[in-house]
Amino acid sequence: MNHARFGVLSLLLEVSADPKPGNVDKEHEFKDLKYKHFLISAISAYPTFKDCMNRRGSIGLNIFKAVSRSYEICKTNVHFGAFILLIPLIWCKGNVKDVPFELKRTTSKESLHVLSAFRVCKPKVMNSDFDLRDAKIERIIIEEDLNLYRWFKRSPRENVIAREPIEGYWRCLKGLKVLKNFYEKYGDLNDSIVYTYLHLLSSYLDPLVISKHGMDVAMDVKNRARDVLREFRCGDLDAVKEFDVDLLSKGINPGSIADLTCATIYLSLKEGII
Repeated sequence: MNHARFGVLSLLLEVSADPKPGNVDKEHEFKDLKYKHFLISAISAYPTFKDCMNRRGSIGLNIFKAVSRSYEICKTNVHFGAFILLIPLIWCKGNVKDVPFELKRTTSKESLHVLSAFRVCKPKVMNSDFDLRDAKIERIIIEEDLNLYRWFKRSPRENVIAREPIEGYWRCLKGLKVLKNFYEKYGDLNDSIVYTYLHLLSSYLDPLVISKHGMDVAMDVKNRARDVLREFRCGDLDAVKEFDVDLLSKGINPGSIADLTCATIYLSLKEGII
């Protein structure tokens, strides 16, 4: 199996599925983040994904390489969260149980690579005691010899991007079952991905929404997604479209849940479900 291709395809399928409320797709873009950026970023990641698949470099270095290549071309943050999720998975050839073990084997040097990736693309992050925007953070990583596992473990529990790799991707595995069941029942890949995205959005708070709009807004998005998901189950796609328009009008972008969706799609490809 070519896990590098699975990685690229998962990014392409996620951004091409629509409507995904609040996120970029074929029909909706943001002023500084376009549909083409996601396509270009996904394709640019293939060499790095291939290095991961063949165990060249390291997890941290490959995250830095993927982010740097993407930013060099797109001049904006496109896939930082998705790369955090996908690169350890591809390194372990989709064996989710192996990822925490591999992260425990990383070094503080790899954490510094990921910190460098963060400084390249400057993604919006939640406030926490371990704040990546702190000028002292590099010294803390070195002095405390923080590898990726210990770093991610310090993240707030709402930070699903950092928590997922050290917790064995249990959220994505739940999403995998949802996608599998929907796809087997209806045979429509676009709707299966949209449904899975809504399921994840209705189940977990989005850290990007928290960082930009606060906890109350994130909770409201989660609760509304649950209602929309129920209507989508009954065949009402209009409710999804209305939710999408509303979030976009308010500048609410659940990008972290989109990243979880990418990793879920990767696992679906790896399992041969889609």
